[in-house]
Amino acid sequence: MEKYYVSTAEDAKAKNKSGDLPEGSVTYRIFVDLKPGFRFQAAYGTAEHPLKITSTEKFFNHADAGTTHPNVLPYRNLPKDVALLDSWLSVGAASEFHLGIPKMYDTDKSIEFKSGFLENKVNRKDIPLREKDGLAAAVSLPYPTFFQMDSCLKFIGSTTNGDSIVLTDGAWAAMGKGSVGADSLTTNTVLIAQLTTKGQLSFELNLMIADTHGNSHKYVARNPVGREKTHAELIYQSEKVAKKKRKKNNKKSS
Repeated sequence: MEKYYVSTAEDAKAKNKSGDLPEGSVTYRIFVDLKPGFRFQAAYGTAEHPLKITSTEKFFNHADAGTTHPNVLPYRNLPKDVALLDSWLSVGAASEFHLGIPKMYDTDKSIEFKSGFLENKVNRKDIPLREKDGLAAAVSLPYPTFFQMDSCLKFIGSTTNGDSIVLTDGAWAAMGKGSVGADSLTTNTVLIAQLTTKGQLSFELNLMIADTHGNSHKYVARNPVGREKTHAELIYQSEKVAKKKRKKNNKKSS
C-alpha cells in the first residue's frame, strides 16, 4: 500500500470542476507485489471470504473525469486540476496510456502539471508527486472485467460517493493469463486500486494469482481452507482504526 498524495487547500479550490476534495485527503494506491513472472488474475469476495475496502469517510470521485477504472481516464485530464486523484479499481492501468507503478520505481516524468495544485511535498520522507508521478507509459494495457459489482461501481464511478466496497459474491479480474507489472521480471508490482479519502482506510483482500506455469493460487485475508493460502499484508488498518480496536479488545478482556 502506497500513500500516493495528501491533498491541500489549494487542491480543493477547483471544486466546481473536480468535486469536493477535503483538505488532508490521502490518495492510497494498493499494489500486488508479485514474484517475477507471476500474474495477477483477480481480487474477489465470497460468503466465506468477503472482500472489504472501507473508510471512516467517503471516497473522492472526480466530478468530470471520474471513472470506475482508469483505462478510460483521458491523459489530457491528468495535467489539470486533480483528476489524477480519482478513486477507481484496476488490474494494472493508471490512465488510458499508463500502467501504475510505485513512485519509488518511477524513473521518468510522464506529466507536465499545470501550476496551483498537486504541489504538496508532505514531508521529507515522501516523494513529491511532481517529481515522480507513478506512471509508466505502456503500448497495451490490461482491461478489468467486473463480476457482480454493480452497486460498488455505481458510487465509485460517480459523484454519489460511498465509503465502502464489500464483495461476498463478486470480483474484478484480468481475464486470460492475467496481468503483470511494468517490469514483470524484477519488481512486478500490479496496481489494483486507487482510493482517495479524508478518512481512515482499512481493507481485507482475497486474490487469485497465477504462477509461471499458469497454475492459479488463492490467497485469502482470513481462515484459509484446503489449498488456500494467506498473507499478513492482505489485511490493512490505519493506525487510528487499529488503536480503537485494541482499546475495545482490552476493555473486553479486563
